[in-house]
This record gives sequence, structure tokens and C-alpha cells, in this order.
Amino acid sequence: MNKIVKLILSISLGLSLNLVTGSFASAQMPILKGIGGDFTLTSSKGGEVSLTDFRGKVVLMFFGYTNCADICPTTMAHVSQMMRKLSPNQQAQVQVLFVSIDSEYDTPKHLNKYLSYFDPSFIGLVDDEEKVAEVAKLYSAEFSKLADERVTTQYKKLSVEDGNAPKKKGYLFSHTAKIFVIDGKGRTRGFFYTGTPLIEMRDEIVGLLKG
Repeated sequence: MNKIVKLILSISLGLSLNLVTGSFASAQMPILKGIGGDFTLTSSKGGEVSLTDFRGKVVLMFFGYTNCADICPTTMAHVSQMMRKLSPNQQAQVQVLFVSIDSEYDTPKHLNKYLSYFDPSFIGLVDDEEKVAEVAKLYSAEFSKLADERVTTQYKKLSVEDGNAPKKKGYLFSHTAKIFVIDGKGRTRGFFYTGTPLIEMRDEIVGLLKG
């Protein structure tokens, strides 16, 4: 076999491997059956929004609350860092939703202020406890109230003080720490976590944007 034939075969093999690798990359987040669905909740930007309002975009959705002192602000900061690794055009095709599980304390205005510290484009969703529980059930996102104690100043150090927020007790919650990934057709494709490497998150999202 002469050198030219070997070179052609080598190039062909390389192209084949790239195609295979590319197909695996695009299939890393399969459609999850039985998890997800449409919903409508009150938006921190005003009015109501539904998941269908974001068709054509990749949605990253997290269930948390503003008085959370650790995983919630850490996760939002992590997602914010990932967003900055996307091009402006890609950023415009991604929507981050923060669903509040603390219907007693979090108001739309308070949520908007809280999320603006991470990224002004992030949208907070809050509503009656029953409606939020229904959405959480759709996504198998568990949460439960752990204590009826007032949140101390020290505990709230990572939260955002809002003079207009209801003067009610703050509560501790145990909750799912998954970042749900929803594609442009409204299908749940998998999860990220705060520990998921930023580059891995970016690559998965870019893969979904490319379809």
C-alpha cells in the first residue's frame, strides 16, 4: 500500500471518528420520559409566564428560595459564570428560571432583585404553594420545610435584603439541587449540578442549540 493510499485511508478514518464523536456528543442528553411538562406561574418580571413561552430556547430551571444561604446562591452564581462562556447570540437562546418554593416570603419583586445580582436576564417564578408543588411534582423536584425558626441575620448573609418583602418568618427547606435542562421543544433532557464543570455545561447547551 503506497503512502498516498495510506494517507487517504487515514483521513477517511479520522473523519469517520469525528462524525461518530459528534453524534455521541449530540446524544449525551437523551429525552427523559415522564419528567416535565408545561406550567404557568407568576413571573418576577411581571404577569404570568408559561414554559411554552420559551419554545425555541434551552431552559435551565432550578427550584430554590432566596433565604437559602448556600446551595441556591452558589448554583445561581455557577450558572451565571456558565452563561458568560456563551456568545451573545447563544445567551439570547438560553433562559434561566428560578422557581421559588417559599411562597410565604418570596414576592415577584424580591425575586427580581435577588436574581439581578446574578444576571438580569434570569426570571424568578413564584405562586401559591399548591401551584408550585404541582410544578415540582411534574419534574420530580422534592422539597420540604424543615424548621419554623426566624432566619437570623447571619444565615441571611447571602440573601438579598428587601425592605418591601413581607415581614414574615423565614424557613429552612430541604430541596432538590438539580438544574433541569429543557430543550427548545419543551422536553426535559437531563440535569446539571453546581459541581458540573462549566465547560461541560456550555458544551451540552451548545449541542442542544445546534439541534
